[in-house]
Amino acid sequence: MMEGVPELEQPQPDPQAVEIYVDPAQLAGVWANWAQVSHSIHEFTIDFVRLDSTAPRGIVVARVAVSPLFVTQLIEALSDNWKKYAAKAMPREVRDDDETTDAQA
Repeated sequence: MMEGVPELEQPQPDPQAVEIYVDPAQLAGVWANWAQVSHSIHEFTIDFVRLDSTAPRGIVVARVAVSPLFVTQLIEALSDNWKKYAAKAMPREVRDDDETTDAQA
C-alpha cells in the first residue's frame, strides 16, 4: 500500500503482468459443488463446500474472505468468462434463450 494514498486510488497491477505462484501442494486444487456467501460491512466471505452425495453434510474445502471492491471485480470476471464459455460450449438454444427473452420483454 502506498502511504498517503487511499487504497481505492492506488494503481492496480495489470492482471496479465502479475506473476502468480502456486504451491506444488495446491496444484491439484480442490473440488467444490456448493458455495455459501456471507458478508459484514467490511468483507465478504465465500465458503466453498464439497457436499456428500450420500448424506446431508459437506466439508468446507476453502474459505476466502475478500473486500467488497474485489466482489464487484470477481462478478465482472465471472460474467465475462461465463459468456465466453457459453458461446463455445452451450447449445445455441440455451445461448439464444437469454437474447430471445430480452427481445420479447
